[in-house]
Amino acid sequence: MKVKAVFINKPGEVETRWVDYPHKKENEVLIKVDAAGICGSDIGAFRGTNPLVTYPRIIGHEVTGIVLQEGAGMPGNINKGDRVIVDPYIYCGHCYPCSVGRTNCCENLKVIGVHVDGAMQEVVTHPAHLIHKIPDNVPSEMAPLAEPLTIALHALHRANVKAGEYVAIIGAGAIGLMAALSARHYKATPILIDIVEERLRYAQKAWRALCAERR
Repeated sequence: MKVKAVFINKPGEVETRWVDYPHKKENEVLIKVDAAGICGSDIGAFRGTNPLVTYPRIIGHEVTGIVLQEGAGMPGNINKGDRVIVDPYIYCGHCYPCSVGRTNCCENLKVIGVHVDGAMQEVVTHPAHLIHKIPDNVPSEMAPLAEPLTIALHALHRANVKAGEYVAIIGAGAIGLMAALSARHYKATPILIDIVEERLRYAQKAWRALCAERR
């Protein structure tokens, strides 16, 4: 049995082709993919500007889907048939960064779609403990945005943003816009800075954001 997958064979060459149906390990889940985002790192993989990507590679790490088969270690609130989003950062759990809770700095980190094959395929396996249930009120086509949203939130948390403050955000791309929206949630005022006027016009129209064009 085969499933379709999106491959980048080499920079500038992308195709959809058939691959073997994945077979999960005991500590993995099997997921039917129903939505995927295209990240800047995916574009970098296509352009050949992402130094971490090896080819050929199945791309995709902003992914949601439905659990087809359960696995050991799966969160207790998730069952077969539930919609989930994957945590794409597969860490070892044994190195020093992992031991102090800095799993994003794992010495053996593998990011799906970058170091190992990603999830732009019809069915995919993933470590059972690295999935999260999608709330019923979140559409599947929006849920992949949770991954870039966490990046924006992490920056705001590191900056310890407080209500009433002004927050300068350099770059009005997807993550920059999410950072601006999140800053407003914290009752701060975001100031978006970008060299692309079209991005700033969109931000002003959508959210009446304060914008500054860098020339």
